[in-house]
Amino acid sequence: MRLSGASLGRPGVLPSLTSPPNYMASAGLHDLFTLFQAGRHAEMAVLARALLSRNPQDGALWKALSVAQQMLGEDALPALSRAMELLPGDAELPANLGALLAARGRWAEARTAYEHALRLQPGLAGAHNNLGNALLALRQPADALAAFDAALARQPGLAAALGNRARALLALGRHEEAAQAFARAVDARPGDASLRVHAATALAAAGRVAEAVTRLREALALAPDRAESWFTLGNLLHDVGDPTAAIEAWERVLALDPGHAEAACNLSLLRPDRGEAVLGAALAAGATGERRAAVMTNLGGLRLQEGRFGEAVDAYRQALADAPESPRALSHLAQALKRQGALDEADAVLGRLIALDPALLTARSDRLLLRSYRQAHAEEAAALRAEAADFGRVAQAVPVRRLAPMAPRLRVGLVSADLRSHPVGRLAEAWLPALALRCEVSVYANSQLDDALSQRLRAAAPRWVRATDLDDAALAARIADDGIDVLIDLNGHTGGHRLGVFARRPAPRQFSWLGYAASTGLVEIDGFIGDRWLLPAGAEAGFVEPLLRLPHSFTVYAPPGDAPAVAPRGGAPQFGSFNALHKLGDPVLALWARVLGATPGSRLLIKAPGLQHEAERALLRARWPGDARQLELEGPGPLADYLAAFGRVDIALDPFPHSGGMTTLDGLWMGVPVLTLPGPAPISRQGLSFMQTLGLAQGWVAVDEDDFVRLAQARLQDRAGLSALRASLRERMAASALCDQGGFADALIARVTA
Repeated sequence: MRLSGASLGRPGVLPSLTSPPNYMASAGLHDLFTLFQAGRHAEMAVLARALLSRNPQDGALWKALSVAQQMLGEDALPALSRAMELLPGDAELPANLGALLAARGRWAEARTAYEHALRLQPGLAGAHNNLGNALLALRQPADALAAFDAALARQPGLAAALGNRARALLALGRHEEAAQAFARAVDARPGDASLRVHAATALAAAGRVAEAVTRLREALALAPDRAESWFTLGNLLHDVGDPTAAIEAWERVLALDPGHAEAACNLSLLRPDRGEAVLGAALAAGATGERRAAVMTNLGGLRLQEGRFGEAVDAYRQALADAPESPRALSHLAQALKRQGALDEADAVLGRLIALDPALLTARSDRLLLRSYRQAHAEEAAALRAEAADFGRVAQAVPVRRLAPMAPRLRVGLVSADLRSHPVGRLAEAWLPALALRCEVSVYANSQLDDALSQRLRAAAPRWVRATDLDDAALAARIADDGIDVLIDLNGHTGGHRLGVFARRPAPRQFSWLGYAASTGLVEIDGFIGDRWLLPAGAEAGFVEPLLRLPHSFTVYAPPGDAPAVAPRGGAPQFGSFNALHKLGDPVLALWARVLGATPGSRLLIKAPGLQHEAERALLRARWPGDARQLELEGPGPLADYLAAFGRVDIALDPFPHSGGMTTLDGLWMGVPVLTLPGPAPISRQGLSFMQTLGLAQGWVAVDEDDFVRLAQARLQDRAGLSALRASLRERMAASALCDQGGFADALIARVTA
């Protein structure tokens, strides 16, 4: 959670005391003015009180006392009110009253006082300037600008008015003019570091970020101990793509102020290895309220990334104790609960978030994802379709204009946040190069991550646009300008989706595929792509979109180049699951415990993110309804370690209703067949699709839980048959439609252009 810096502050306003005219040239008044000029305000107040004891009706003495009290931070209102009674024509007195009221935040009254002063003496440049400050505080920047112009018309060199005029232009959104005005103010007061900071803000708003960085560095050369200036510099450096320098700037902030919550949050995102330390320091320094909530939310994010799901949940709950309606904390809490397997509670948290903001599309997507992947009964399809349709209605947008001419070659656009080290990215490595040979492919990547896999994919499809820099309207316009004929969504309602782009209809044909196995809810999507196993007859009940069924599997597979050879199995029988913990609900664990109970001597290897931490292992053991000694729990590892671990597994157990995808394909390539229990939801039928495509549905696809246990017993007892299948499975898979990348690309193009 990155926090922005503070807005520009309001320059202080000071009371006025002019030199006494000759006809008032008493020694006492001259002495008071001399003390005022020397900044000896305490002595000035003592002398004024002494003189007033002898001349209590002298308005000038009351005025002097009020000025001294204002400068000392004392309550000057009684003395000032008395002076105004005695000197009703003195314009400086209501001007000073305005300054007093402004210091107390009573802006409307301050405005009235300044206007009174200007009626008495229209030429008071300082009163015009201070009236502008009051108007800015009252959010009337146009009137404020007029007041500052009036001040400068009367006193062109008034430096405060030059800076304040720039502030008014900035508030009006006239960023370029504001930048120029701040430049003039800096020229007038070259030693004022604050003006350079404000100038940097205007330059950044005008899009002149490099110049803004230069101004901030100038300000810091004048005032190197200003934490806020370092913080703003860090933000700008991050925005221009210099994370190393941004880190250095935020570290300077924390060296000056360890409790700076915003800098701690920002630094924790770029330096997660230091996150616990800097966020902990911010908490120790006493961060409270929304700042504490932001720190706890970032702390939860670090723990979630590390697979410390329970600790992440605790952090998000603490954040919500300080900010009960924080959308970010609620959203992240739901994600942590989901990763932990607490799906009912995650659903409730998302419901709370949607109730707070019904138009929050990310929360609606998260709940649709959660509910769609928990569908256990066919009767639930209609309700899920209705909820998806609600999302589609909320997401409706004005269609973008498509003016690009038709190209002689088919142009296909892919929109995804996951074309990187992610299951979708790994699957794309199989079909994207083949697709790029057959048509012109443009990728709109909604991710800033650039890893080895994304680089390989970009080499296959060099028309690669970083979509994170564009909002939905801008990205839709870009896609329309690119003349895309077929636009394919690879996210659905998963994280980082851009369904708001599809709602704007930037392409004549639009489809959803691969990243999400349920309805998007958008009528602008012309079809959901699957296969006959994923989408059996009647699946239409769960979809707003028409269904497109590919002739074989809904995807293809690219074996990892460094996959180890299939290892023969020996020793005690072992089942395995390498699926994420959120797929392992209590019904799944209960069925698997039955399997182990029916196969004496067998064990179950569960390898999943989070299980590298003892707290998460203990939680899973506590949920396990059988003998926990039968469990072997491991965290994730590098791809080579993950693939090698299949060598310890005889049979993979597929979870339900959220079945395995990438892990199932990898297991099959490593010679490990999967026992699956498909349900009515498409997400529950991935294992079925793969085994049907391999011609292995017989004996590996259960019809109910009892059949699942029976098949597990039978397959494990047939050690010779299991060994033969293990030895031949890779060759069978390589010869199947699962590895026919070219044939798959041909079939996909045929379906989306039909």
